[in-house]
Amino acid sequence: MEEFVKVQISGFAQVNTPYGPTPVLLLEDDVERILVIVIGEAEASSIAAAVRGFQSPVPNTHDFMMRVLDGVNVRVKKGEIYNIQSNRFLARITVESSVGDVKVDGRPSDIIALTVRAGADMYVTEDIMKKASIEKSVLLKEPEESAHKDTKDEDEEEKH
Repeated sequence: MEEFVKVQISGFAQVNTPYGPTPVLLLEDDVERILVIVIGEAEASSIAAAVRGFQSPVPNTHDFMMRVLDGVNVRVKKGEIYNIQSNRFLARITVESSVGDVKVDGRPSDIIALTVRAGADMYVTEDIMKKASIEKSVLLKEPEESAHKDTKDEDEEEKH
């Protein structure tokens, strides 16, 4: 049986790619490993709104889906990122209905958007965290060149 670790959203960032700036979602576990997930702008906006508790008068796709689930008495139990295939994360959501628990595959961003709205937990396999995560301290560390450059620039400014 696969071992899963609970993660939470630790933030959003934007990275430069050959296709232009791209939003990423940062998931963090309790030992400060960060899993970086590339997502679309609409999905980033939707997840950020849900994290802030913002509700638009006109529901977006994720809000609409939650209304549908609520309307048919289906509860989101958890979300999981369970595999990597062709450099893409595979994710699924577990919902509870009158027929029992049902697992449905989906894009990680959609699974995360729904779990946040439902107040459900999100999990990632330990194997994925070992292979694909970045230590928080490494992620937040400034490159030595830029730190040195900043100090050098400050020294130059002090001389003038």
